[in-house]
Amino acid sequence: MRIKELAALTGSTVRTIRYYHQIGLLPIPARRDGIRDYDLTHLARLVRVRWLTEAGISLADIAAIIGDESRRRSSAGGASPESVLADLRASVRSLDDQLAKLHGQRERITTLIATVERDGRLSPMPAVMARFYEQIEARAEDDRTRRLIRRERDFVELAFYRGDMPAESVALYEGLTEAAMARSLDSFRSIADRADRSHPLDDREIEQIAAGVVERITRQLGPDLPRVLRSIDLDVARRAADLYLRLADPGERRLTRSIADAILTLIEKGRTQ
Repeated sequence: MRIKELAALTGSTVRTIRYYHQIGLLPIPARRDGIRDYDLTHLARLVRVRWLTEAGISLADIAAIIGDESRRRSSAGGASPESVLADLRASVRSLDDQLAKLHGQRERITTLIATVERDGRLSPMPAVMARFYEQIEARAEDDRTRRLIRRERDFVELAFYRGDMPAESVALYEGLTEAAMARSLDSFRSIADRADRSHPLDDREIEQIAAGVVERITRQLGPDLPRVLRSIDLDVARRAADLYLRLADPGERRLTRSIADAILTLIEKGRTQ
């Protein structure tokens, strides 16, 4: 029979049959009058392959099962079930692994659905932090400050995507008063103004900015500061600081390093108290 007839009889396609030839799953038949002539052996083999694939067995495992049976028939006059059972059990284990992965994917997607339903947005960054950056950017009066706010927001979101942002950082954004929002905006504006000058910041100015960031953190956390600092994973905090430095523009690296070092020092001291 021709390849199209074989495909029709087995519910397969010509392309699939040719692929099975390529991977050695189906023998290539002899030619008759220059055309490949498939017989009952090919039909039975292809039907069996499809039956096994529909059972969820991979093509590689099917090749091992069928190949093992063929070798045993040629050498021992019959196929032993032990090897076939071993291959089938290996297929079950492989399917179990796939099911576990699918279950994990389902759980993650379910979590994403819940996140969008709760926050109206798809991001690992907590909604309270996203709202803070939206509100503070809306209050900014100049493009320099808005760019700085957006840049920090992008860094924070990236750090959450990478798992490099301490979960405790959300405490800095919860329950912000109008006065706290005003201080945050002043801090962004001050940094933007100083960084935009034609000459670089001197060491004293850099220290002042870093100290101001630490002061803002300390005031915002208030009496919760010791508890929050003690609960922070220092390794995660260091990864966040490293990412912060790597993303800094060349002209801002001294300032960025000073801020990162000041925050890490605050965390390290808080963890030992």
